[in-house]
Amino acid sequence: QLASSLSSRAYNARVIKANNMNASPCVPKSSSLLNSRATRLLSSFDRKTSSHSSQKKMMTTTRSFVVKATKDVGRVATTTTTTTNRREIIMTIATSVVALNTTTNKAYASESLGNVNVGDKAPEFTLPATGGGTIALSDILAENDYAVVYFYNQDGSTGCSIEAERFNQAQEQFKAKKARVLGVSMDSIESHEGFCDKKGLTFSLLSDGDGAVSKAYGAELTLPIFGKFSDRQTFLVGKDGLVKAKWKEMGAKVDEEKMASVKSTAHVEQVLAKM
Repeated sequence: QLASSLSSRAYNARVIKANNMNASPCVPKSSSLLNSRATRLLSSFDRKTSSHSSQKKMMTTTRSFVVKATKDVGRVATTTTTTTNRREIIMTIATSVVALNTTTNKAYASESLGNVNVGDKAPEFTLPATGGGTIALSDILAENDYAVVYFYNQDGSTGCSIEAERFNQAQEQFKAKKARVLGVSMDSIESHEGFCDKKGLTFSLLSDGDGAVSKAYGAELTLPIFGKFSDRQTFLVGKDGLVKAKWKEMGAKVDEEKMASVKSTAHVEQVLAKM
């Protein structure tokens, strides 16, 4: 695209010059040559751009770049940047990609200090729920033998949608075990209601808007660029309020806490087997 943006004569001249220097026109002999060529190309590009006032006016604008994290990290974040030309747009995107690559691993390595282990008392909570009102963990345990509290990243993302559908498909099996499934994320109740309607979910979703419950369970995931999310983790809480089992998608320290695939029935079967 850069070559096509130059005139045929200028490009041929660049090839001849490179051949005279025993170098490929695309692969410079040294970093200094690379810098020199990059400078000339960018200068040429800027001159060409400035000659088209309408095109330049279109490029001088506030643009919004929306980048979705991999691994169903969840909530899509938006970075708004004022750019003056296409070169700055490219630099902005490149900087964002580099920053994302360097921070994603840090997020998984330092999820949150609040950590709940098997045998611990499950942190009590009361959160807004789909269908209206609030749900308290203690109330659920008063009426059931188990509570399956699963944290997920974001309503509507591919992995989280499949995970919710798998839990939904197994509702009769959970009821037979006297277990109640509760899905928790930092999405709003409005988002949860839309997600439930779209997927036909028959169990409750809870809104952990400020992330306090996710943090208490050690299921808070922070990405410096994108913000906070609930990490994909599942806790099986017994009637006595103790954690009977837990599973993590990332960073499990022992094999029995490694989460099976949520895209098949494997994880649901994993939870049912512990009851």
